[in-house]
Formats: sequence, structure tokens, C-alpha cells
Amino acid sequence: MAHKLAASVMVYAFGALATASALAQANLTPQQIDHMIRAEWKEHEIVPSAPVDDAGYLRRIYIDITGSIPPAQAAEDFISDHAPDKRQKAVEALLDSPGYTNQWTNYWDGVLMSTARSQVIDRGAFRLWLRTQFDRNTPWNRFVYDLITARGQNSLGGTYQETMMAGIQTAQLNPGETGSINGATNWVLKYQGKPEDLSGTASKVFLGVQIQCAQCHDHKTEKWKQADFRSFTANFINTRSKQIDVGMVKGGIRRVDLEDVNRPFQPRGKKAVSIADYAAASPAALDGTDFSGVANRRQSLASWMVADDNPWFANAIVNRMWGHFMGRAFVEPIDDFRPSNPPVMPELMNELSADFKASGYDLKHLIKTICLTQAYQVGSSAAAKPGMDNTYWAKYRLKPMAPDQLLDSLVQATNVKPVLEQTVGANLDQIRLQLERQFQFLFDVDEEFEQKDFEGTIPQALMLLNGGLVNSSVRPIPGTALAEVQGMQASDAEKITSLYLRTFSRNPTEAELKRWVTFVNAPRDTVNGGRIAVAGRQGAAAMGKGGKKNAPNTGFNPLARASNQLQRAESTPKDQAYEDLFWALLNSSEFLFNH
Repeated sequence: MAHKLAASVMVYAFGALATASALAQANLTPQQIDHMIRAEWKEHEIVPSAPVDDAGYLRRIYIDITGSIPPAQAAEDFISDHAPDKRQKAVEALLDSPGYTNQWTNYWDGVLMSTARSQVIDRGAFRLWLRTQFDRNTPWNRFVYDLITARGQNSLGGTYQETMMAGIQTAQLNPGETGSINGATNWVLKYQGKPEDLSGTASKVFLGVQIQCAQCHDHKTEKWKQADFRSFTANFINTRSKQIDVGMVKGGIRRVDLEDVNRPFQPRGKKAVSIADYAAASPAALDGTDFSGVANRRQSLASWMVADDNPWFANAIVNRMWGHFMGRAFVEPIDDFRPSNPPVMPELMNELSADFKASGYDLKHLIKTICLTQAYQVGSSAAAKPGMDNTYWAKYRLKPMAPDQLLDSLVQATNVKPVLEQTVGANLDQIRLQLERQFQFLFDVDEEFEQKDFEGTIPQALMLLNGGLVNSSVRPIPGTALAEVQGMQASDAEKITSLYLRTFSRNPTEAELKRWVTFVNAPRDTVNGGRIAVAGRQGAAAMGKGGKKNAPNTGFNPLARASNQLQRAESTPKDQAYEDLFWALLNSSEFLFNH
């Protein structure tokens, strides 16, 4: 009850801030944005890429908004739809889909938590809190205020794996029902005993200001000084965690109660002595606003951070979201706003920020506005005259899918989820966690910095070429995509088209169709027991620009049971040709990139 009451107090304290920004009306249109960008193109003599076609646009918004490629039927329906407003309707539908919640839960879990683990961090509770915010479309200023000021109990207890699975399952069944647990506290607890890291991250992520650069000493050429950093950090110095679980907690999450203690700091131990300088500083905001006499420093700082007149807050999230969707932000890196690193097209960034504030800090409104611009809808092929480093978004930048996006897209393309549910049952969430960790380790993509070129690694290539999930997924296990395709009463051309829609979200060209029809009907040697023929794999690699399977499959393989059962059946040369074809499509750059 005490925790729920505390939450109510925070809601009341935030009330004036939450409603003030809704007084204006959002009115910036995608057409106005395009007009400003076209003016820059004209001034710099830039000729943009041709517009992306319907298939490419649908795949693009699916990956950018929901974190996965579209289902084959959705791609087929969209391509055949001739309604003039179908792109707008598709964006709106995705913003209201569960995929939107999943994508941004994964995104912000990665930004805020990364790989953090400790006995007091409940990742499941934190992910559930994130899911709740995006499911409810919580205004961004409210989201940040609640996170910065989070207090209360961190967890119901349990092991790391149990809390992660509980967080996923509860969020799916009943988003938002967290009882008296405040999952947001786990982000603050990540920095327990290190208020300097908490303040540096809060400033960098939510204000785009890397004040932590002044932590050790002053820089002659930069605005922020060590005194500024210490004063900003002083706002977090009174945050403490009180243990609920006393004694040993073996292998589980230790429950604590996070609170603010408004009393003079008393250094104790080596860690306390190391932060004494922050405790001695006068708490203040980056603009010098003094919080020395306030009742709660964190709440006062959070109110200042999310205020409409804060010069950094709205710009920081607008810049981050523009970079996510457009491939390059106004300010690069996305969290490095400073006089010596000026933005590209600052007028446009400010217009978007003003519109975002007027919308009530509505992230869905911001995303929709960006996705409906013609600038977002340019193709990814080379522009006639793109300008220096594609600074003004004359072509869409190729982006490798993030680990969670790649995993979800593989599951979507191969339709292995029903098979996983049948073979592993209640352990499905556990399997997903293992796969996510494996993909995170091998395919980690950092959106913080613009990637002009993609450089794959040998482990990444081997993960796809020889990984258990990919190799088993391209077998015709009953219920999977390839089994459905091979079971179609259709021509080879229709089956190949179905595989293209499942992987690339488009129809094959006439030349591609001709080559693959010839390939699946070509004579070849087979390997007994349903093993994929090496000769056929080599041919598929040559045609699909993939690689060669030349090593045993040692990757984590949750489909091993179903795959082994299938190996007892004989495969025809044509069956194995289709396996090789599907494998080549999944290992192609067209599948791995958002384009």
C-alpha cells in the first residue's frame, strides 16, 4: 500500500507538467518537413534516390516500428492494394500493434540496461515497466520523470531467469499489472553506489549532453566544467536502497526498497569517501538552477529536465528518433549536443521538437510524422548526387538489423515458433532468452554512432551459415514455412515467390525466378537422412550470394529434436534444392539489412 501511495504522490507532483504541453496543438506536417529538406537539396545541388517501392516501404516500416519483417500475407496484400493512403494506414496500424510495444521495449532495455546484471537488478520487472509505458503510449516527459524519480520495491524476488520469464509472460497476459513493484527502480539501482555514472547517463540519454566528460577535469574548449558535473551529480546523492531481504539470497534477486533520504551525507567506507566531493557540491541543474533548499532533489531535477522550456530535452529525443528512422541524426553522435558539434538543419530539428511538445510528447505522433515524409521514403540505391556523406538524407542508409530484430525476423520468415512451442512447451521463454543472448553477443549493433559501412565478422557469418536455428529452420519440419511451401499445390515459380515474400517481402524479378526455377530442377546428388547436400548448398550460395557450409553445426539449436525426427525421412533432390534456396535467401544481405 505504501508503494502505491508513493506512486500516487509522484503522479500528482507531475500533473502540472503532464498537461501544460498539451495546451498547444501539433500542426507540423510531413509535407512541410519535405519542403524544408528539398530546399537544402536544391541549395547543395543534391539529387535524391528514386522513391522506394511499396514492398520496400512496408518492410522498412515493419523493421523500424515493430522490429521484425512483415508476414508474407501482409506483404502480398500491401503490394496488391492500390489505395492512395495505404502507406499512412499501414504506419498507423503498426503503431497500434503489439509489435510496436515489443520493439521499443527491446530498444530502451538495450539503451538503459544493456547487459547489466546484479543481485538487486530485476530485469524482468524493468522490462515489464517498459512494456507498460509503450503499451499505454505514456507521454515521453512522463516516462522520463517517472524513471528519474523512481522509488519503491525493485522485485518480487526469484532468480534472474524466473523474473525475466515472469516479466515477459505477465506483460503478454496483462500489461501494466505490476502490483506494488516499481520496475523503474531497477534502472536507478544499476548505478547503486555510483551516482556519478547515474548522472552522466541521465544527462547523456535524456538531454543529449555528455557532461560526464567533465567528471575528472575541465576542458578548455568545452562549456561544461567539473563543478557543473559535481553539482548535477549532487541531485542523486541522497538516493538509498534499504534491504528487504536480510541474509543470504542464493542465486536470486535481492529485494530492496529505493528511497530518498533528506539528511546530511555521512561518508562510510571507501566508496562513500570517493563520492564525498559530489555530496559537498550544491545540487543544481545544467542551467544553474539551484536545488539546495528543495525537499526532494531528484524530483526537482526531473521536473526541470522534462519542462517545456528545457533547451535540450525535446531536442534529444527528436534527434534520437530521427536518427533511428532516417539513418543519420541532426546531431551525430546522437547524444553529443554541444556548441562545437552543431546540428544539421537546426531549424527543422527545432520545428520537430516544438511539434512534439505540442502533441503532448507523443512518441507515436513523432514516429508517424517521420515515416510519412517523402525524405523517409527515398530508396536505398545510390543517388545521382547524394552530397557529402549523405548528410541531407538523399538516400536511405542501409542498416544491419539489431540482434533482437534479426532473431524475430528469422522466426517470422521460417515460422518456427509453433514448432518451438510444441517441442519445448513451457520452456519457450527460456529458449528465447538463450537465443537473444547468443544473438546479442554476435550481432550487437550500436545505434549511438552512425555506421556508414557495415563490417561483418567471422562469428556473425558462422552464426548464420552454420547456426543450429538457421539450418534447422530451413528444413521442412511440419508446421514451418518450408513445409508449407513444399506442400503447396502450385508451380515452382509460385513456391519460389512464396519464399521471396516470406524473406524479402517482395516478389522475385523475372530473372531471379528463371534462375531459381532452373536451380531447383537441376540434377544433383543427395545425402541420405535429409541432410542438406553440400553440392546443392554450394550452388545456392553462388546464386544467392551466401556462404558455404563447411563446418559442423555447433550453435545452440532448440529445434534439434524436431530436426532429428525429420532426418529419418528421405529427401528428394528437389526437396534439398528448396532447402538450399531458402538457406541462401536467409543468409543474403537483402535479408540481413533494413533497406
